[in-house]
Amino acid sequence: MKRQHHQALLTRKRGSLSVELTCGSVMAAVFVVIALHLGIIVFGAYINDRVCRDACRQAAQGQDLAESTKLASAVIKSYPGGTFLSQPKLDGAVVYQDFGGSPPAQTSPYVQVRTKTEAIMPFGPLAFFNAGVLQDGKVAFVKSYTFPIVRVK
Repeated sequence: MKRQHHQALLTRKRGSLSVELTCGSVMAAVFVVIALHLGIIVFGAYINDRVCRDACRQAAQGQDLAESTKLASAVIKSYPGGTFLSQPKLDGAVVYQDFGGSPPAQTSPYVQVRTKTEAIMPFGPLAFFNAGVLQDGKVAFVKSYTFPIVRVK
């Protein structure tokens, strides 16, 4: 009788160990997927911020709207997309405000650039049950920078 009781306890321990191992593995897989998504989100936001800043800084070197747009577009084209990130693009027109060469008091001429980059989640259909901003498995990052115009006509 004692032997059967001891054998039953060992079987229960082995059974509970396999349940714990299975649950732990599932939880680890969920954490890996979340960490991968968060890594892509952070990298996408960083790249979009960097592209927008560099494009706006370069657009501030232009002498008119056409030249500023051309300079900003050239910078944006130098940042290629990747597996999980789309190539950054201008989101709207470049704003070039030089006030016709005579800005009001306490105001300086400025240029404003807005960029957009989309991050494609690797597990799109599993993206938090398609809730909120992840409905199509993509997250869009939009950034806007304003710099003073360096060269005015």
